[in-house]
Amino acid sequence: MCFSIIYRNTSDYVSPNNSDTNVNVLSSDVVIACGMGTGTASEIALALKANKKVILLNNDESSNVFFQDLSQFNVFVINKVVYSIEPTRKILLAVR
Repeated sequence: MCFSIIYRNTSDYVSPNNSDTNVNVLSSDVVIACGMGTGTASEIALALKANKKVILLNNDESSNVFFQDLSQFNVFVINKVVYSIEPTRKILLAVR
């Protein structure tokens, strides 16, 4: 069982070949995305394309709607960190 936390930093740097992004996302059972920027959006898109569960944490409404429209059953919108623990636990237990 593995999860990855993706967060937007001030530069939203993405490595030139995205290898670190691909490894982090594709080796995870659930991805928790904090904030939104171009790098974070690409990582979420990669996770959804790979049929991974994604928890959007504290994202704006337009991001929530966009990603839920792409994958209604794999995107979970959570407004506070404390509320992300239980859904993450359930997702990880389900992949056992």
